[in-house]
Amino acid sequence: MKNNFSSRCAIFLFSISFFFSGCHSSTTRGTPQYGKTWQITILDLVSAPGSDAARAGVHDGLHLSGLKEGIDYEVTERNAQGDMSILNTLVDAGLTSGVDLFIPISTPALQAAIQRGRKIPIVFTYVANPIPAGAGKTDQEHLPWVTGVYTMSDFYGMINSLKMCLPNARRIATLFCPAEVNSVFYRDELGKEAQKAGIELNSLPANTSVEIPDAAVALCSQDVDAICQISDNLTSAGYAAIVQAANQAGKPLFVFQSSQVEAGAVLGVSRDFEDAGRDAGTMAARVIRGESPAQIPFQPAKTTKLIINIAVANRLKLKISESLLSRADKIIRR
Repeated sequence: MKNNFSSRCAIFLFSISFFFSGCHSSTTRGTPQYGKTWQITILDLVSAPGSDAARAGVHDGLHLSGLKEGIDYEVTERNAQGDMSILNTLVDAGLTSGVDLFIPISTPALQAAIQRGRKIPIVFTYVANPIPAGAGKTDQEHLPWVTGVYTMSDFYGMINSLKMCLPNARRIATLFCPAEVNSVFYRDELGKEAQKAGIELNSLPANTSVEIPDAAVALCSQDVDAICQISDNLTSAGYAAIVQAANQAGKPLFVFQSSQVEAGAVLGVSRDFEDAGRDAGTMAARVIRGESPAQIPFQPAKTTKLIINIAVANRLKLKISESLLSRADKIIRR
């Protein structure tokens, strides 16, 4: 009987050993935390080329990480269609549906997820600067349930490129949205960089999409050498009206999104939003596999592109130097 008891103990210990060995093997293979299907909510303020590219990148990053959609995770996309007041409702809808991870695309979406998300893990992208959005103090010191990839515009690169096109420029102008903390931040940062180059920045507010056409006409009627339109959610959605006003006034338009160059600007200095979204998707996979967002520093976008539209420049009789053309990642000729 003693031998029988010993045998059963041995089998029990072997079973325990096998169980924990299996758990360790699962972890090293990188399966989702607790083996569950994670519920992801992608929270978007508006559909625009930049945010759409970021969203596509997120999906790509999740896929490239080796996780399987429908098995390891499921994605629900919630879009406020440009209405910031709806974002809180969309966060609540995610909570009701049992969300495990928020992926906010845009600064207002990040703010809503932080304020109402009950500390559900957050991985953001397409955000100007997470610090003034309330996500933390530095890239390393941040809210323990929040991490992500931010896409702050390259203002130095823009002013440098603008000066190469317009050496005598003294005054530029932009629209901004007072309700978007990212827009105000970008307006201020562009003004600081322009001032260093001896250029004055004029800015006009637009609070709703209905206001953009008239605000754009008023902006372009000012005594400015160029329009340098910052990237925010409202003006991105109403970009066609800005292009139309600039064309009518004969003002060169400089932008911070590559798609906007193709849609009528002279030049763009653009972060690669799809690449940033891809990095955020990979970061989200790390969280799904059990890594704490507290241990993942905020990450700046890695790629910036210079795009030049020669067709628009020629129409405006604007000479683009060969040295600037040689630096371009893409040249649009017609």
